[in-house]
Amino acid sequence: MSRQSVQRRPDHQHAASQARQIPGHWVLAGTYGSSASAASTALQVRTGERLPAYLPGGSFEAEVRLTQDGADVWVRYPDPQAEGAAP
Repeated sequence: MSRQSVQRRPDHQHAASQARQIPGHWVLAGTYGSSASAASTALQVRTGERLPAYLPGGSFEAEVRLTQDGADVWVRYPDPQAEGAAP
């Protein structure tokens, strides 16, 4: 009997909340079955379009990382203190 992995639906409200609590750190938003779906979601995270948890648009960063289970979407809320700090 073959075993299929069950993917939970991504909880973007929770991921955005976590990312806001720890600015500058990457948070796993969800795993998608295809890299195209993950890339589309990452774009929506960056723009806030169709994912209001990430509004206002441009306030979050997102990237896709391929894994054995699919394509992970990671989100980050930039640390405002780090942006203005000298290296």
